[in-house]
Amino acid sequence: MSNPAPLNVFITGGLTAVAREATRLCVARGHTVTVLTAGSEGAARARQDGALPAFSDLYRAGELKSLFKMAATDVVLHFAPQSANGFPSREGYADFDHLLTKGTPALLEAAHDAGVKFIVHTSYAFLYGDVHGETVTEANAGHPVAAFRAASDAEAHMLGGSVPACVLRAGIVYSGDDAALQSIGESIQRGRAVYLGDGHNLHNWIYAADLASAAVHAAEQQPAGQVFNVTDDQPASAADFVAHMASILGLTVSNNASLPQFVLQRTTGAMQREVLATSARVSSAKIREALGWQPRFASYKAGLEQTLLDWRAAALPGR
Repeated sequence: MSNPAPLNVFITGGLTAVAREATRLCVARGHTVTVLTAGSEGAARARQDGALPAFSDLYRAGELKSLFKMAATDVVLHFAPQSANGFPSREGYADFDHLLTKGTPALLEAAHDAGVKFIVHTSYAFLYGDVHGETVTEANAGHPVAAFRAASDAEAHMLGGSVPACVLRAGIVYSGDDAALQSIGESIQRGRAVYLGDGHNLHNWIYAADLASAAVHAAEQQPAGQVFNVTDDQPASAADFVAHMASILGLTVSNNASLPQFVLQRTTGAMQREVLATSARVSSAKIREALGWQPRFASYKAGLEQTLLDWRAAALPGR
């Protein structure tokens, strides 16, 4: 990327790994960054990454407007939806609908009233639903299920709002900082079964730093009205993803999908099961051609090897 004119960037979802990666990248590229975070730990992380911390929730348009104005915000990188986009887990989808149905209009209202110039809204590649592993592009409607409707509606609101915006449909995000993935690693080490769906459906993946890079490309180039898929080059089932992680750790993993359905319903969330039931090959050629973005990790295998290095450095699973 060439050096752009400096921007005042406001980042939501400041506790997510992708938001932290984007903060550091923005700062390195000369932008001034304010991060919406929570608590003293979140503030410390924001300052450590070179940003100014801000405090509010995403449902109070008046507070957000004041924060946007205080920061003289040019661009909002809306990463808060990615809190529901780690490796499928019950906890990851707890606030999925509320965040999207209530947070989206509040953010749009605040951005309009504060004179924000552009919004990069992050969404999900699994919105294409189950297309039986076929390759899909941004032009495909897919076969989304009712459980994903809030995310589809949020995209439409962003693109139809009065503030210019684009949408990034991210693959399943992972990195060494992902709590759900750390939990999977601990389960593997303890010999516990992990719910991985039927083991055949193809999912699309993206390393957190690569999604952050795509968002910064979008913030600097501001392609209004556009939707971009942001995934790596190697779709893989959840079973293959976790099996590769286990092999790096020198272990094996078992899938509890063979448990009786009533047990799975008690031990896994509905959204988790819905995501793992989708299967598609998502193409990210459009963002590569239009914005010049390329992922650092072209496959989940390379990304997982980096994840293991990060875990070992932090004395986490796989040390």
